[in-house]
Amino acid sequence: MKKLFVSLVAMVMATMSYAQSNLVATLSHNGEISVFHGAGSLGQAMDAADHGDIITLAGGRYNAANITKAITLRGAGMEEDVASGTYRTHIVGNFDINIPDSLDKHLTIEGIYHENTIRMCGILSNAMLQKCRFKEITYSFDYNTVSLLTCINCQITNRIYFPRYTSATFINCVVNFPYNSYGGNMEFTNCVITGQIGSINNSAFANCLFRCTYSLNNTNSAVNCVGFSDYYTPFENLAMSTNITLSAEEFSALFKEGTFWELTDEAKAEYVGLDGKEIGIYGGNLPWDVRILSPQITKCNVAAKTTADGKLSVDIEVKAAE
Repeated sequence: MKKLFVSLVAMVMATMSYAQSNLVATLSHNGEISVFHGAGSLGQAMDAADHGDIITLAGGRYNAANITKAITLRGAGMEEDVASGTYRTHIVGNFDINIPDSLDKHLTIEGIYHENTIRMCGILSNAMLQKCRFKEITYSFDYNTVSLLTCINCQITNRIYFPRYTSATFINCVVNFPYNSYGGNMEFTNCVITGQIGSINNSAFANCLFRCTYSLNNTNSAVNCVGFSDYYTPFENLAMSTNITLSAEEFSALFKEGTFWELTDEAKAEYVGLDGKEIGIYGGNLPWDVRILSPQITKCNVAAKTTADGKLSVDIEVKAAE
């Protein structure tokens, strides 16, 4: 990480006159910046935001807030390393995504860690989720619609549960228990699929790794995939013959010990995708990388009062990835 210093002093002096914590939410609206502090700052920024605005969160734990506007929400990332001073943006609590469908603006969420439930309501169109860790994403009613959702470099640890009318693309993601009702479709490229796969319908897989239970049903297609299943074989119901089923021991041996789904050098050479690159999340055009490249405010402290000559002490730190 390297420090970047930005000219926010005038803005901070105009909006704050007392010491604040490092839980910082900044709202960018039509070129103007507003700053909110504390665990509830995400909700405050959301209330003040309009469609198309950008909310940026520093590392730390924030109370969840329903997302009701087509904003860009940027966190500091989903990984944490206290030794190096890297703190993830952790949103605590369940929240809904419920955005009017008659907009030309679209929702983007990047760089957050969430271990509760996100519920999709209404009609969600053209949203993007990237470099995030989610526990569970579900929906409110079966007549909800999720269309043209794109997920890049995301991890879903429990399940992602889509309504009947869904179109979604997953690129270099790790997804446990993806589910969609009949009538929708999903595409997975260079992903790791884990857990139950018997409830996936009308979906396509390319260059993916499967560590799962049961098999894909015959409404799906898969090419250049490798997998292991606790019951049956992952690809036995599919017409395509370009997939490989391994034993539990063979599948475990594909990965470097102590890594996050990273293939050994031998496996990288042996299991190659349609593009000539390794299969799994470290191959393809968008290999797994959870670093957040946009600058993040990591400290914003303001003195409790001005000095005798009218000056106010401001201490701001902004960091970005190398």
